[in-house]
Amino acid sequence: MKKYNKTLIVSIFAFSGILLFSSCSSDSKERDAAEATSALIHGNENIVVFGHVGAMNILDNTGYKHIPKVNTILGSVLSNWKKGLEIDKPIYYALEAPFGHDATPETVYAIINIKNQDSLSSIISEMGYDLEKDGDISFHQEDDVTFGIRNKLFIIISKPGDYDGKAKIKETFELTEGDLSEGTANDIVEQSGDIVSGVDVSRLLNTSNTELAKLPSDKKEELEGLVENAFIKTVADFKNGEAVIQSTNLFSEELKDKLFFKDKNGNTLVSKLGGGTPWMGVAMNLDLRKGEDFLTNYLPDAKKRLMGGLPNEAKFALLALGENPFSKLFSGQAGAIMNGDPKSTMGMELEYSSFLGLGPKGDILQKMVEEQFGAFGTKQGDTYTMGTLRLKSNKQGIFVSSGSSNFGKLNLPSYVKNFGEDSFSMFIAFEKMDVASMELEDEAKVIEILQYVTINVNRDGSKMVIAAKNKQVNILKQATDFYAKQIMSKIDSMGV
Repeated sequence: MKKYNKTLIVSIFAFSGILLFSSCSSDSKERDAAEATSALIHGNENIVVFGHVGAMNILDNTGYKHIPKVNTILGSVLSNWKKGLEIDKPIYYALEAPFGHDATPETVYAIINIKNQDSLSSIISEMGYDLEKDGDISFHQEDDVTFGIRNKLFIIISKPGDYDGKAKIKETFELTEGDLSEGTANDIVEQSGDIVSGVDVSRLLNTSNTELAKLPSDKKEELEGLVENAFIKTVADFKNGEAVIQSTNLFSEELKDKLFFKDKNGNTLVSKLGGGTPWMGVAMNLDLRKGEDFLTNYLPDAKKRLMGGLPNEAKFALLALGENPFSKLFSGQAGAIMNGDPKSTMGMELEYSSFLGLGPKGDILQKMVEEQFGAFGTKQGDTYTMGTLRLKSNKQGIFVSSGSSNFGKLNLPSYVKNFGEDSFSMFIAFEKMDVASMELEDEAKVIEILQYVTINVNRDGSKMVIAAKNKQVNILKQATDFYAKQIMSKIDSMGV
């Protein structure tokens, strides 16, 4: 009796194992777009950029349904596609390296969830496309684009040049059945946001940078260790009254320490930028020595190209300084603010204050600038004056200003944070500008609706905020309404 019980137990375990294996194998073909993308990233080591776009959420936020002619056309198209695809969910994408000189990726993948396969096939047929079959995959290739259908997934592939679309779509579906990505890559795939993007820094370097092969083995090993599991995650969200684009450097502290970041500088730079109430400003605090060391050690060809793009006079001057010439010439601190009446700026009556920090060998540049100003301007103490232009030069750096509105205390707008403290910071106060009076291209006139733009970059990442004057309506709808009015105005002017 015990013998039969033992046999029964073994049989149950064996049968359970078969069921488990079968369910895992079956489940891999029933994955949704998010899991399929995660597996594709894991299986294809040339994929360096990936993420997803909430296309319908973005479209809904534009308020297109309230524009009759647009809603009539676009609404019917979307309604049709909704029968076959889950376009209310994010559309996932992946970009394969190497990238061309124009930043074109080797291959672009888009993965979308299917709602009803029969409806999708019918829509495609109505568009005049004939689907071919390869096992359980239905596909069609049209020039450099191939799309395929299998179970819950609709995959689109765009690849320049001649290629076998059947083999490529089959390979892609097979990769979506493999192991899922783990750690940071998978976290980025699961990240919420209107637009989400992840960049695998290690893969980017290994697939797009032929310089690595030229590095000594010890330096190559060092760099590979530094960028291992390093990612840049970017999330864009469009909200009422603003768009926020935030990037996070998911790097090791060791890698951050080797780059050019130099944060938490207090008001040392701001105090050198004069006073007044600015409507625009830019400020940099860079550790040029670290930046040069990084290029010298790991990307020497990039440093040569940087030097090669300079005028001959500058090249000779830098070569004479020996190693790390940039950090010898410049301190890494620089900034400028625009103040006064921004409307008069369009009439070339510029009012600004700027500072360029000099390094230990900065006297070379200092003498060159003084010679230029000395030939045309008048000197009083350490300050040269030429019309409304003033130049002051000392060991700290070179100060240049113009106008009468840059004296006293600097009053920054309330929404400007960490200006001059982060490695890079910038702001533009559109609210202070008469944008309508500027001779801008039609597509650029949308800045009429904006209050400000701020940008901050530090060792942990970057953040851009684009704020509209109206805080109650989604910024995408405001932009859409602006362009719709612009188009209707043109139509009315033509008497259509």
